[in-house]
Amino acid sequence: MAERKIDVLTLRWYEPATRSPDIASRWLEAARRHLPEAMPRRFGDVEPLRGRLDRDGEDGFRRGLAEADTLFALAGKPPVHAGTLSARRPRHFGPTVSHTLRVAVDPNDERVRRFALALAHPDMIYMSASMAGGYTLDDDELWGPPERPEEPFLAPLGDWLGLPPEPPSWCWFGPAYTRILCRISLASLSSSRQSRPRAGAVDSIGGLLWTGGPWVEERLQARLSEVDPARRHAPKMPGGLRRNLLQMLFSR
Repeated sequence: MAERKIDVLTLRWYEPATRSPDIASRWLEAARRHLPEAMPRRFGDVEPLRGRLDRDGEDGFRRGLAEADTLFALAGKPPVHAGTLSARRPRHFGPTVSHTLRVAVDPNDERVRRFALALAHPDMIYMSASMAGGYTLDDDELWGPPERPEEPFLAPLGDWLGLPPEPPSWCWFGPAYTRILCRISLASLSSSRQSRPRAGAVDSIGGLLWTGGPWVEERLQARLSEVDPARRHAPKMPGGLRRNLLQMLFSR
């Protein structure tokens, strides 16, 4: 099949490395319930991906992830094309890990949204869905970089920088951010409602789904244009997400 350009919805989950349930089990359960195409048909930590679900089974997938160094790749069935899961966290990395999936669907696809939200848990930091245009699809293999990139990566080397300056297609704020946003919303009631992000009700685990409207305040946004990495963090973020100087020194 000749290669062609496609638009892709990029899903990304950010969570603390030490306070998150097993991602392999969460992934398999969410895929079974909501998006069978996201089952890891092929997987591995080097290309070409040598693990196969039909041969190695779910235990082989779990074992492969447990033995991987830093990133563990997977491929599903169209429209699910490629994903990566964080495996072991190097000592010099910060406390945040991330997982990514790229799917060729409309951003409002309900099955994909249910799958994404099924991976959430009370300690998750942030989850987003953002469109990228112009990936190359060649014989079911997805190649980048895209011509129009998705939301910037927000946790380089495991250091959470803050929320993105521009809103994604939709996102879910973890409970720590939800508490901050609720306090800001209450404070804004006496001034202008226009400064409040539009979101649904707080869900059963304390998170908040955002699907459009005003975006978060600037003080919650990562300063991605800063040249100095030490100045790229948002002025305000939940506690425990940023390493202090001692943690950085002793993690080397």
